[in-house]
Amino acid sequence: MCPRVGKTWDRRARRYDEWCKTFDGAVGTYVDLELLKKHLPENRDPKILDAAGGTGRVTLPLAKMGYSVTLCDMSPGMLNVARQKMRREGVLDRVEILECDIRKLHFADESFDFVLCWDGAVDAAEELIRVTKKGGKISLYMVNRCRAAIDSFLKDSSSALALIKSQCDHVYDQGEKYRVVSEEEARKLFEAEGIKVLGIYAVHGWMGVLQVPGKVVESRSWDKGFFRQTTDMLLELSEEPSVKGMSRHLVLYGERI
Repeated sequence: MCPRVGKTWDRRARRYDEWCKTFDGAVGTYVDLELLKKHLPENRDPKILDAAGGTGRVTLPLAKMGYSVTLCDMSPGMLNVARQKMRREGVLDRVEILECDIRKLHFADESFDFVLCWDGAVDAAEELIRVTKKGGKISLYMVNRCRAAIDSFLKDSSSALALIKSQCDHVYDQGEKYRVVSEEEARKLFEAEGIKVLGIYAVHGWMGVLQVPGKVVESRSWDKGFFRQTTDMLLELSEEPSVKGMSRHLVLYGERI
């Protein structure tokens, strides 16, 4: 990955967690963790890798649950924020923090029982699978082909059409290149790499579809009852085949066989 991209994330590090404090961020994080809990091992012995984990949005709750986590990212600025959070929450002893590119991981083959990468880096799938133990689990965020095409249509209709027709497989966002996939493409890709797909869920990008007012989406205080209703709705939608194509991202869970 281009060093310039890492510096861009360094500049964003201090404000990156601000989204998590909003209704949108809190809902997204809650849904992500509820789906993750379905696949976490019951005992706390497994080694977990949070690849491209940034400021530790996933690492922190995992460490609080008692898991040992290795957090890696190519942005030292993001990792510095993560380190401060882990120290403040008293879980730094359960977290190893390393700077590295997820496309060239500094780990031996089959180093981890559970590998997470929630930054949409499907192009790094082979490397992430390499460090996953046989019988271990892997989870990746992926940019949804259909939604990416819809979102880009007004800006560049020709590129959007190429994307939806599978004549193009990548989108660009703030200097980074992301591979897009449909649910079926994701399933085939990971099965070809020796992954038994356990589930693919729709995540993120639903506030507009649910017509939640912008002032609520961006607010930092909200009604607890409405929060619960929203998260329950999104968890139900996450497994609904008829709506997966409209989600901004897909998250895959699989087992290496």
